[in-house]
Formats: sequence, structure tokens, C-alpha cells
Amino acid sequence: MKYYHILELILDFLSSLAWPIVAITILLILKEPLKKLIGNIKKIGYGGAGIETNYAKNQENETTLLERLGDGNDESYLDNALAKFSEYTLNRADEIIEQETQISTVEGLQNQYDRIYKYSKLLVLIKNFEKMYDSMYGSQIRFLQRLNHTTTESKEDLMLYYNNAKENYPNVYRDYSYKAYLNFLYANGLVIDEDGTENISISVIGKDYLRYLLEANLSLEKPY
Repeated sequence: MKYYHILELILDFLSSLAWPIVAITILLILKEPLKKLIGNIKKIGYGGAGIETNYAKNQENETTLLERLGDGNDESYLDNALAKFSEYTLNRADEIIEQETQISTVEGLQNQYDRIYKYSKLLVLIKNFEKMYDSMYGSQIRFLQRLNHTTTESKEDLMLYYNNAKENYPNVYRDYSYKAYLNFLYANGLVIDEDGTENISISVIGKDYLRYLLEANLSLEKPY
């Protein structure tokens, strides 16, 4: 995969330092373009379809980074967010950005901007896929894997993944309906309806998500 080495480096970094430090630093560098991008993390458009992401525990909605930092009407929220960290930590973030991007070796302001923007895009994608993975049940991963092979299935046939998980983990699924189970997949843009039918298929994002799990060497054998 084209960006596998970069992804591996970033994943190693994420495991040692909380991602918001670098993400906020990137926001400061890119200002307006990324203010709009981060503002859209919760509402991502892919292939003409709008998707609302939700990753919190128990698969409930979570506020976006922009909502947590401020209203975004000006750039003061960036300064306020950065002020919460020590100078040492911020300098460490600068070092990591340089190590990951080699931005100092890039000639021209536009080329530097392009490289940092690509880097920030990778961070946003990884952040969203990681949080999605943290909230997702193992049976939902297997649900997606089946759709990835069969392309289209009926909701009724796919319910066997929910039923098997409910049988094995009755306490977890006691108040968790099949509708809510499916809604998590819909809300994250992983599956789409086939028009005029009760069938669903895996989305482009769903395929990319499964590819990411393999590239990042994440276990596909999660519980539930």
C-alpha cells in the first residue's frame, strides 16, 4: 500500500503521544482550510453521501474536536487549546511533525503546505478509523467482512451476526436492538441501502476501513 510506511510511523507515534497535540499543531499551521476540515469530521461526505460519525463508548454520539475547542468563529480557540500544553510538549510535537514529514527539506511554501495537509489528512483518517475500531463489536467486523465478499445481502439474512452475538453475550445485548446495531454501521458510513429493497451493501468507506484494519495489523477477533 502506497502510504503503509507513513501509516506505520504515525501509528507508532500515536501509541506514544496523544494525537490531539499534533492535530492541534497542524490546525494552527493550516488555519482556515483545516478549521473547515475538522469542523466536518462529524459530518463526512463520501461519494455524494453524507455520513455522521459516532465513536463514543456504547456507540453513542461524541462531540467533534472543533466543538470541544470552541465555536470556530475566529482562531482564538487554537491559541487557547495550545496554551493548555507545556512548551516542552509543544516543542516535542514540532519535532515529531518534522520527523514524520521532513517538512524542513521541502522547498517552497505551497509544497510545504501540501505535505502538511496530506499528513493532517492521514491523521484525521487514522483518528476516525481508530475510534471506530474502539467502539465496534467483533460481530460487526465479521458482518462487514461478509458484505465485502458477497457485495449485497438482505438485512434479515445478516441478522444472524447479531443473533449469534446476542446469544453469546446476552448482558451486552440485553438493551441493544438489531436496529441500533445496524444504525452504528450506517452512521459511520460503512454500509448503504440498496434503493427500493431491504438489502444493504458495504460502502467505499467500509472497504477502506477493512483495508485499514489489515494494514494496521489490528485484530479482527474482537469480542461481542
